[in-house]
Amino acid sequence: MKKFTFIVAMVLSSAALVAQTIVSTTAQNKKVVLEEFTGIHCTYCPDGHKIAGQIVAAHPGNVFAINIHEGSYATPGAGEPDFRTTFGTAISAQTSLAGYPAGTVNRHLFAGMSQNTTNPGTAMSRGNWTSTSTTILGQPSYVNVAATCTINISTRVMTVYVEGYFTGTTAPASMKLNVAINQNNVEGPQTGGSSNPSQVLPNGNYNHQHMLRHLLTGQWGEDITTTTQTTLFTKTYTYTVPADINGVAMELGNLEVIVFLAETQQEIITGNQAIMTFITPPGVSVADLKTENMTTIPALCGTSVTPSVKVTNLSTVSVDSFNVQYVYNNGTPVTQLVTTPLAAGANTTITFPAVTLTASANGVEFNANFNNVYHLVDMTTGNNNSGTGLFYVMPAATIGATYTEDFESYAAGTEEIDHTIVKNPNGAPVFTITKALVSGLPQDLGGYAASTSSFFANYYNIAAGSVSELIFHKLNFASNTQQGLRFDYAYAQYSNENDKLEILVSDNCGSTWTPVWSKAGAALKTAEPVSSGNFFPTAAQWASANIDLSAYASKPEVIVSFKMTSDYGNNLYFDNINFYNNTTIGIEDVVAENSANVMPNPAENLISINIQLTETSNVQYSVVNYMGQVVLNANLGNLNKGMHAEKVNIDALAAGVYFVKIQMNDQLITEKLIVK
Repeated sequence: MKKFTFIVAMVLSSAALVAQTIVSTTAQNKKVVLEEFTGIHCTYCPDGHKIAGQIVAAHPGNVFAINIHEGSYATPGAGEPDFRTTFGTAISAQTSLAGYPAGTVNRHLFAGMSQNTTNPGTAMSRGNWTSTSTTILGQPSYVNVAATCTINISTRVMTVYVEGYFTGTTAPASMKLNVAINQNNVEGPQTGGSSNPSQVLPNGNYNHQHMLRHLLTGQWGEDITTTTQTTLFTKTYTYTVPADINGVAMELGNLEVIVFLAETQQEIITGNQAIMTFITPPGVSVADLKTENMTTIPALCGTSVTPSVKVTNLSTVSVDSFNVQYVYNNGTPVTQLVTTPLAAGANTTITFPAVTLTASANGVEFNANFNNVYHLVDMTTGNNNSGTGLFYVMPAATIGATYTEDFESYAAGTEEIDHTIVKNPNGAPVFTITKALVSGLPQDLGGYAASTSSFFANYYNIAAGSVSELIFHKLNFASNTQQGLRFDYAYAQYSNENDKLEILVSDNCGSTWTPVWSKAGAALKTAEPVSSGNFFPTAAQWASANIDLSAYASKPEVIVSFKMTSDYGNNLYFDNINFYNNTTIGIEDVVAENSANVMPNPAENLISINIQLTETSNVQYSVVNYMGQVVLNANLGNLNKGMHAEKVNIDALAAGVYFVKIQMNDQLITEKLIVK
């Protein structure tokens, strides 16, 4: 009788194993759950997103990302979406994170990898995620987990079915099962988005992925209390997906479900992603359309654009009709109903009539959808949109033979300047600045502190390699002579970076550009490095440039660009831009581009007169007091082209204001000097 009972028990156990269909009963290695702590105002978080995405792509089916928006960087500003959850703060609190982005790999504490060295925890900087993920993937797991998720698109009811199977003997007596709902393709703002360019949308917004929206099993999961070897457990959860959370729409087709098992609320052992299916009403099929921009971007002097988009049917069913639309510069959508069937896997290109360009900065965005096509539904909408991104064109008319810009007519923080194109694809902080933006700053920030405003490139907060341009509309140099460009500038390095300012000229509407002035790093600086914070120039920390443009005297359409390239140093300012010629009153003659400055300033014992020569020149200097008396002077003779630094002892000078006059051939530069 006992023998019969044993056989029955074995049959029942086998039947139970046969009945389960989704979890493996063979011992496997661990899978990775990478939790990234992020926020829309975090400059380097997009680089973290990119790294996490690369790890997921390198290990399909074995690494799963959960992006948790929390902390001060995730706090939305006015009009911004709120991507936070009620769970994120507690999860991050147990990691000892010390900056953003931070990430945990299976919530494991890796020796020597902690971001916080004072209070080591599971949070790591993004440079450690790849190696630690590889470590986890190489470790055996004593439990496997799998899941399916079904969503009824009519009722929005989600049903998650989870199976777990314990293959090993080392599991604790109780574990925590967690079920996380993520959402992909969530459009919104993101500082520093350009460091993950594949996720920047045509309209400049960011396409957020793997965003945590909800935890079905609560803050720390549901207890699993039978964990012995060969034990199979099953759990089923139902959840009615709300239309939105915190005002952010919950798009059913962009949801994903990640399940994982943890020892207590730390130390995730393994996880998996649920297989998604959708329940549709009778007669309705799920399809998937993808768009790809095919529009040819016009040249800088173009006058029209022809919107063109390729639509691909990624679904397994034929699509008999769909809508394609474009929007030019956020205007009224133009829609075309396509009724030619598109077979599964096939594509077609739709071309619209040409559009006349009406602005300097332009963009065309495309969308494909099944609006009013009731028997088809697209559950994966993240690939329905594409676009040209921003492109720029010049007005046909010139702005004259001469032109000045002193930035005084703009409010502080203005990014768009009249009669220019501000080309800023990375969204870098370049704008007009006044001391009103800097608490407690005494001096004005116009050139030589003699005016209120200047144009500002905040290299202190711009990632290295980011390029921005201020491009002036076409100038007409056909009828006059002695064309030139004069401007004032101020710059300090943070330590030894090579932030750059270049002046480029084109006489063929941007087909080619010629550099006529270029300085970077030590050659550009007008003050000593400032590593204690942002550099704000005093009156004595400015210099002037005077560029000969007479080579373009016969050209009717000349375009000039101020090109700013960051090396993540400190700030650049420029002001009082003046395009002049022989008819301009009060502007000095065009001279070869030499420059000079005096540092440090203020000074006590010693100054350096730094001289940049473009050709061999006779150089002399004099130091003049406020009464006009020469108190120091020297003739340095003929100096070769290049940089020269003349050290001058000022020990004998009383404290006060002086002027240093540097004569280079026929060019005179005067620098104000304050002696302490």
